[in-house]
Amino acid sequence: MNLEKLGAQGALGVTGGAIVAWLGLVFVTRPVSSGGIDAVTHLCLAAASFMVFGLMSAAHFWFAQQLKAGAQSIRG
Repeated sequence: MNLEKLGAQGALGVTGGAIVAWLGLVFVTRPVSSGGIDAVTHLCLAAASFMVFGLMSAAHFWFAQQLKAGAQSIRG
């Protein structure tokens, strides 16, 4: 069993999962007429939380690409 390929698939799964989790957070915290946060605060929350989720997603995507390439490509 090739664990590098399996690890690459797992890292790509985390990449997609992080984006879905961010979209869920933005959807749950949206402004509504009955209360909650206003539109400006929602935009700030979405932008700030995207930095966290986006960087985590990008790091896992990069790690998956390294795992797909194999061990020889890391050493040059």
